[in-house]
Amino acid sequence: MSPSDQPVRDGTSMSFGEHLHELRGRVFKALIVPLPLAVVFFLLAPQIREILISPLFAALRANGQTVQIQALSPAETITTDMKLALIAALSISAPWLLFQVWKFVEPGLYIHERRYVYFLTPLSSVLTFVAIVAFYWILLPFALLFLVGFGASQPRLLDLPDPATTPPPLLARAEPPSALMPIVEVDPELPQVGQAWISATDQVLRVAVPHNKVMPNALIGFAQEASQYLTIGAKSDDGKPKMAILEVPLSVLGGISQIYRLSEYIDFALVMLAGTVIAFQMPVAILLLGWIGLVTPKFLREKRRFAVFIMAIIAALVTPTADPGTMMLLLVPLWALYETGIVLLVLVPAKNVSQGRLFSVRGIREQAAQAAQAERQWTTSDEDEPDDWHTPRPKDDDQSTGGRSS
Repeated sequence: MSPSDQPVRDGTSMSFGEHLHELRGRVFKALIVPLPLAVVFFLLAPQIREILISPLFAALRANGQTVQIQALSPAETITTDMKLALIAALSISAPWLLFQVWKFVEPGLYIHERRYVYFLTPLSSVLTFVAIVAFYWILLPFALLFLVGFGASQPRLLDLPDPATTPPPLLARAEPPSALMPIVEVDPELPQVGQAWISATDQVLRVAVPHNKVMPNALIGFAQEASQYLTIGAKSDDGKPKMAILEVPLSVLGGISQIYRLSEYIDFALVMLAGTVIAFQMPVAILLLGWIGLVTPKFLREKRRFAVFIMAIIAALVTPTADPGTMMLLLVPLWALYETGIVLLVLVPAKNVSQGRLFSVRGIREQAAQAAQAERQWTTSDEDEPDDWHTPRPKDDDQSTGGRSS
């Protein structure tokens, strides 16, 4: 074993107590970053929640449904915000956590083994970023459009009365136009107290009412004042009378109300996000399997049909609803990642990574030429080698051995 292949420090020489002490130190250092980040993200949780809910609202609006989401328990909103804050903190601090794990494992690895990690870690990070972008801008919007549209009820359409053909008695009994509820595409900028209108965009009935500041006890008053300072973009109370807008969701007569629960939708989005990130790590898995000798590019090309079938099953398991549209949206990127893994396995063999050479096309050509030359030499040597079983043996050999074969 060459000196360059020796570990920096022999991990087996450390006692169990020293290992435990180092592990505790790494765990303490790893928690320094995510815990403060969790507090910061908890203050920003309403904004994170709005970012995740906006694709749902867009899908509801596109299908003519009520643009609203419900919280069915008093603690549902705060528990959802805590979950989002914890997940966001762990996601942002993932490089720091992986670095602490790496510093604990690194001393027991060889130099060429560390080079594998140096290549796979950036590749996995890039694939994770691509997975998040594909999830938020492609998979989640199209999945919600399909699911909301699938469950939406079609309204019962009636013909509008024609004044030219409607009998006069019916027109006389009709309500005057001033009593009709206005239907608008955009809410009025300066509504009056008591004004009501129907939003055709959001499918809700809105009413402007005076806002009465209710403060039954000091705790609620302190929470209301603190929320003005903690919420980004909130304006302080200037003492002037305020007005609030109340809304009532409207649904199709006899149809299914498409109003979803906050915690269930957030869980749906997070499970789909986690499944997308894991599925996008396929090139990393292919490289690892190829480097340890379990698969080859030729084997992966020959088994492409079986791989596509397995990827279809994975897409069905990853998507929470397993609808055909979302499955196809995930299956196509998985297939592309499968082909990318084959290309990377050809361009980045294990020998190049262990020697510190990446994407060396020249090296790949030299290796292919050397392999072809070795194969030719092996074939030539087999052809030139005499056949001891069918070649007649000279008599001198028998005489020198006393008539006995050696």
